[in-house]
Amino acid sequence: MSVHPTLRAMTDLLLDELPTLAREVLESTQHALQSQPKLFAMQEAWARRRGRFLSEFQDELRPQLERLREGDLNPRKMASSRPGQLSLVDEHQALRDVGVGHVAQLCQEASQQELFQLGNFFTGLHRGPVAGRDLNALRPALFARALVDVLAGPDLNADQHFELVRAAAPSLAAALVPRYQKLVALMEDAQLTPMVSTRPGQERRRSLFARDSQPGALADWHARSQVIHSRPQMLPKGGDPMLDRLYERILADPSLAAPVKAQLARLQVAVARLSRDDASLLRNEAHPTWRLINAVAAYCSGFHDAQDPRLVEFLRFLEDQTGALVHAAHPSSQQFDYLLRLVDAFIARQARERTEPSKEALAALEREPHRGTWLKVLREQLDEQARRLKLSNSARRFLHGRWAPLVAGSMVKLGSDHAVVQRLLHWVEPLLDSLRERSDGVEKEQLRRSLPPLVAGIESLLAPLALADEQRKGLLNDLMALHSRVLSARGDGQARPRSDAPDEAEVSRFVEERDSEHASVFAHAQVSMSELPTQPLPLPHAGESQQRTESQLWLDGLRIGGWFHLFCDDNWSTTQLVWIGEDRQLFLFVDQGGEHRRSLTAGALAKLYLNGLAMYLEQDGLLERAVATLLQDLDR
Repeated sequence: MSVHPTLRAMTDLLLDELPTLAREVLESTQHALQSQPKLFAMQEAWARRRGRFLSEFQDELRPQLERLREGDLNPRKMASSRPGQLSLVDEHQALRDVGVGHVAQLCQEASQQELFQLGNFFTGLHRGPVAGRDLNALRPALFARALVDVLAGPDLNADQHFELVRAAAPSLAAALVPRYQKLVALMEDAQLTPMVSTRPGQERRRSLFARDSQPGALADWHARSQVIHSRPQMLPKGGDPMLDRLYERILADPSLAAPVKAQLARLQVAVARLSRDDASLLRNEAHPTWRLINAVAAYCSGFHDAQDPRLVEFLRFLEDQTGALVHAAHPSSQQFDYLLRLVDAFIARQARERTEPSKEALAALEREPHRGTWLKVLREQLDEQARRLKLSNSARRFLHGRWAPLVAGSMVKLGSDHAVVQRLLHWVEPLLDSLRERSDGVEKEQLRRSLPPLVAGIESLLAPLALADEQRKGLLNDLMALHSRVLSARGDGQARPRSDAPDEAEVSRFVEERDSEHASVFAHAQVSMSELPTQPLPLPHAGESQQRTESQLWLDGLRIGGWFHLFCDDNWSTTQLVWIGEDRQLFLFVDQGGEHRRSLTAGALAKLYLNGLAMYLEQDGLLERAVATLLQDLDR
């Protein structure tokens, strides 16, 4: 495969400077931890990593740079996903992504111009942009992930790890500045600078105007425009000039694809007729008309291909449903509100269709919180039956450690009503009876004849559960060992108590003592509060409380079908929310191509949101952007 010579020169330079880069980050981080009192708490954790930092940091980056040198433009290999397979992001993983995002943002700010040119260079290597992805293979997130992984360890919880990453982030950002400058110099030597230095328009990831989200902007523009154009001779006959100017700006929005613009232009006739009877149209951003237009534009913005079958289907539906509005002589706001509900329902249906490949995995995720409860109930029931049958301790350990988790896991994976789960429960009594000690040879012979069908029946149920080979063999081997012990035990006409069996009298004494009156002394005695030990409690943190409230409000407002920017796995991606769990604790996002499916817990999504790593694709509506440009015109 042909590799661009400038790309090879870049990777050669970074590979040569990798040891120096690692040492600079090490020494700078060491100095920061020693010189800043607020970072003293991190020194012990850093000391445990300092000795291996140089080698591990290089080991993280070197294989990726070598693959990039050979022309692999996606050097960080991702785990391949099977159809329907989900990638679950919990709060711990989200905090790691927040750490990567924080480091990458510092590096971005320190080398903004150089990274822009590198991004254009790699976009050219990809032969054009790829929707929703940063194509720069040498983006800061590559180095940030290496730093985050090297600083991780079992001795730190997620919050402590994040604090250590934050302490080391400025060191990496400073060390990368001269390297990015050298990479740009290589492009200058290859006379590529003119081709990669053209800056495109503003990014849509952030708000274009600071005043977009201000409430009342539409009413403000309407009032100011009425003052300026209050003379009757300035008003043309026919329509409302202010509505015409507003709709003209709406249709001029650069984010609208041509087919979407055509559908919104078709609605203009109905909007103009509505404005004659509804004075609130130009004073209220929350009017159903504007909410409908914003909803259509926001949903269509997630499709980068105007020929996408889902977009074509949506626009065809919109055209069919707007016919009555367009031909109505006196349309009402109720008609626009009804159409908005139809559009929301269609978007939700289209989004839910994307969950089909993950339907079983989603159901299992929703059942996962019940695993602990089911496991506890199963163990209690098995304990009761084991005591009744006087099973040995080894048999009870098998039931606790092997059989109960197997049944609980199958209930999570398949559902409690699934046929496989019901058959597993059906085999419980024969299994328990097979573990009971036999007193004579006749009973043992009967057991010996019943074991093959019993084991075969249990083994037939393990295949649908897709157990790991080691787990399956471990369960069957343990079961075989228990049966061998029962068959080899000597019988003398009476079951011999096992040496490892619990003392039933002792167990009964403990159970009775639990409810006895011994503890009542402490329950009813007068206690002097002044003699009790004190436990200092932290004051509630107002900032954290406000953040929790803000994130919860944002989570509560999420709706199926919305398009988002998510920073996961070192990169920004454009992704659609296609499923929300019944208790709103799980959210499924699918990227534009349907290749990557990420299920995020509510806590993980909240952390990403609060750190600017999860946001609506269009943070400001189409109407708000149009009003903002009109207000800017009035300010001139």
